[in-house]
Amino acid sequence: MISGSVRKSLMAATVALGVMTLAGQASAQAKCNLTMDPGSDQWIIRYNPLEDDTAVRDFDLALINSGQTPCNGRFNVSLRGEPYGLSTPGSRVRVPYAMRDEQSGADLTPRSGTSGIVTGAQIHVPKEGREMARIRVAVQPPANLPYGRYTQTAYIALQAANGDVHAERPVTLVLEAAAATVIGLKGEFTRQNGIPTISLGDLSQGTRALNTSVYVHSTAGYRVSVTSQNLGKLRQAGTNWSIDYGLQLGTRDVNLTAPYSFDVVSAQARRDDYPLTVRIGDTTGKRAGDYSDILTFTVAAI
Repeated sequence: MISGSVRKSLMAATVALGVMTLAGQASAQAKCNLTMDPGSDQWIIRYNPLEDDTAVRDFDLALINSGQTPCNGRFNVSLRGEPYGLSTPGSRVRVPYAMRDEQSGADLTPRSGTSGIVTGAQIHVPKEGREMARIRVAVQPPANLPYGRYTQTAYIALQAANGDVHAERPVTLVLEAAAATVIGLKGEFTRQNGIPTISLGDLSQGTRALNTSVYVHSTAGYRVSVTSQNLGKLRQAGTNWSIDYGLQLGTRDVNLTAPYSFDVVSAQARRDDYPLTVRIGDTTGKRAGDYSDILTFTVAAI
C-alpha cells in the first residue's frame, strides 16, 4: 500500500510538469520574436575624393518576426562607448556621418554615442511576417582626406515604446577612400586640337618664368614623370634645325634628355603647384620659323 501511494504521487507530479512545459512553450510562441538581417556585416561606401561629390549609400535591413504577435518599435543606434566618427588605425581623424531611416525620415545618427529618443512613425512587423527597412548612410569627408579605410561599428536595434529591445545587430560602417591623384595645367596656355599649348613668344637665349604651373592633387604620396618628345630640343617641323632648352618644375631642374621622375612621400592628402621656368639655349644663326616640343607629364599614387 505504501508503494502504491508513492507511484500515484509521482505520476501526478509528472503530469503537472508536462502541463507547465506546454504552457511555457505556448507563451513564448505568442511573443514578438524578431531577427535582423543587414545583408552584410559591413556596409561599405567607396569614395574617390578627387572625383566624387558625395559619399552616400542606401542599405536594406530585413526585419523578420517568427513570433505570434506583431513587433512594433523604432530604430536606435548605439556605439557602445566608442567616440562618434569613422576612424582608421594610427590616425586621430574622425570622419562624421549621418544615418537616416528612409521610411520614417528619423535621424538615427549616434552623435552622442546613441541616437537617443527617436520620433516619427513606428515600424510594424506583423506576426510571422517580414518587413524591409532602408537606412541611408551619408559620410561627410573633410577636405584633403587621406586615402584609407575608415570604420565604426554601430549597433542597430528595434526598440519598443517601453524601452524593451526586440532585436539588435552590429554593423560595421566603412568608408573606403581611394588612393587617387590628378595632374593638370593652370595659368596662361591655350588649346590646339585639345592639347594644352604654351607660347614662348620670340625665342632668345636666357631664362624666363612662365605664367603657367603644373598642379597635382593627391590623396597621399605620388610620383611625377616628365618626358620630352625631342629629348630637350625645340625643333622646327620638317627640318633638322633645333634649339636646346631646359625646364625647371618648381624648384626642381628637369633632365629632358631622358625620362625624368621624382617622388613626393606623404601620408596626408596634398595639393601642390609647380611653376614652370624654361632656359632657352643659343639661338644665334638659327633659321627663322616656329620651334616646338611636346612634354608629357604623368602622375601616379605611391
